[in-house]
Amino acid sequence: MRQTNSTNGRKIFAVGLCGLLVWTNLWASWPADTATVSPLTDLVQEPYLVLLEKAEELKFSEKELDAFRKDLKKEEKAEKKRLEQEEKELKQQVKELRKQLDQLNKSRSRDTSEMALQRSELHCQILPLEQAQNAKKAEREDGLPVAYDNKQAKVDLIEKWPAQKAEIILALESGEARHRRFGDVEDIGIRVLKEGQEKDIQTGEEAIREMKATALMPPEAEDEELIAYVRELAKDIADHSDLQIPLRLTVLDSDEINAFAMPGGFLFVNTGLIAKADTESELAGVIAHEIAHVTARHGARMMNKANITNIFFQAAQVAANVFTGGMVGVGTYYALQYGFFGLGMVLNLTLLGVSRDYEEEADQLGAQYAWNAGYDPKGFVSFFDKMASENGYVQSTSFFRTHPPFFERIVSTFSEIEYLPPKRNLIVDSIAFQEIKERLSKAQQKDSWKSKGRPSLRRGLECDEVVATL
Repeated sequence: MRQTNSTNGRKIFAVGLCGLLVWTNLWASWPADTATVSPLTDLVQEPYLVLLEKAEELKFSEKELDAFRKDLKKEEKAEKKRLEQEEKELKQQVKELRKQLDQLNKSRSRDTSEMALQRSELHCQILPLEQAQNAKKAEREDGLPVAYDNKQAKVDLIEKWPAQKAEIILALESGEARHRRFGDVEDIGIRVLKEGQEKDIQTGEEAIREMKATALMPPEAEDEELIAYVRELAKDIADHSDLQIPLRLTVLDSDEINAFAMPGGFLFVNTGLIAKADTESELAGVIAHEIAHVTARHGARMMNKANITNIFFQAAQVAANVFTGGMVGVGTYYALQYGFFGLGMVLNLTLLGVSRDYEEEADQLGAQYAWNAGYDPKGFVSFFDKMASENGYVQSTSFFRTHPPFFERIVSTFSEIEYLPPKRNLIVDSIAFQEIKERLSKAQQKDSWKSKGRPSLRRGLECDEVVATL
């Protein structure tokens, strides 16, 4: 009887593992629910930068575009239904396994050696299935909507970018380009965006002390060569920005793809972000974006409007979720508690009465600062596009659900890039950046190897042993 139960359990466990592996590969292959495949199907898979170049050549009628938008809505609805069904099936599998566990508990007052092994197998079958169930829920609630928002934005781009670009050309030719917001790019470093940057230093210092006291801040990176490289890059951008106070940068040893700035010139960059960037201009674009939040005093203005008691209550809730294995990352905790802006932000900005214009301002200013420092400002668009297209990222954070819509951000950023005076030899990538990435990759592999066989919980080792026997 035990052999039959164990065999059945292993089958369920195998099915669960297959589901966990399969769902992560479905991002780019969700099937179209249309009778015929539109040329737009392939186009919305293209990067934003490619579409921005192609848009003027593409000729689609309003009827074709509207029909495709409706098809995307139908496709999204069908995918949501599929995910709900798969989530339901996983939940049922977990329920059946927990029923077996309950029967086992009722069979005897104390475990025999045979019962202990059976219990261990049940535990190790339940855990990955529950993880897969949570992953399905995250895919349905976060990943799926973001994927289709991204596609809809690309349809909007195909339709509207040619007219937007024509307006930019007209403004340049008529001499009105500098009439736009922050149009005085030649005065970067001299102009004053918002007075009082120096007043924010104390606020930032207090926030950092509180963050360290919570013990939720990731440890600081120890690789001096890595730290020196990132600091030099950030300083170069800061020197070509509107920052009027010293920039204090810290590299955090965390796999989370995140960077954030706090009032007073404090900038934090995770090693996970460095590893994820493909080029130096992508990393420069993100750093420039975060510096822009400081120069425009977004964090300080946000904290002035915020209900601090409410923020701390939410922070406590998020902290609890972190420790209980929820989908929320530590970056969420930072955002809720300190009101900073960053790539890992999950906070609903409307809760704090903050205008989404802050993000668009940072997009525009960030493009200016990267350009002024000699980096290709398209790097930020490239990184943004990559993050919007990878389900693993958007499911672990709600960055793209709480920030301005894709289309508005892309058009705002790329419009500014078009307005900027042409510069020769803008840096896209460098040997130094690739060497740092390789160095970081080797360090991460080394850390991963060292951690094998040394789980923090006994259950981890037991499950490794059980899985090896299945």
